[in-house]
Amino acid sequence: MNSYRYKITVEALTGAKGEPVEGRTLSFETANHDDILGIVERMRAWLPFDSHTVASLGVGLKLVSEVALMERNDPMFAAIRPALGEFVRGLKQRPETIASESPRRLL
Repeated sequence: MNSYRYKITVEALTGAKGEPVEGRTLSFETANHDDILGIVERMRAWLPFDSHTVASLGVGLKLVSEVALMERNDPMFAAIRPALGEFVRGLKQRPETIASESPRRLL
């Protein structure tokens, strides 16, 4: 399967009480069958959340969805597979719903 390759980096900025945190970073490489950056860009055009929230949702959803897809035979994913599929279908239909309410092009 053809895949996009990504380097994901998470850097801690503050702790739970707002105290600065330095030197805590997680970085890894991963593959995904979708253009995650393009998906987040399109999601920003029609989701009513701030840019950072949309990025968190888009990247997180695509990462977990890809693992669930690649490990679909693992029973650990059996419980979330139906709900994840339903959530993604609803998210994909959202631009059509908004487009019917507004004349601007969303995707």
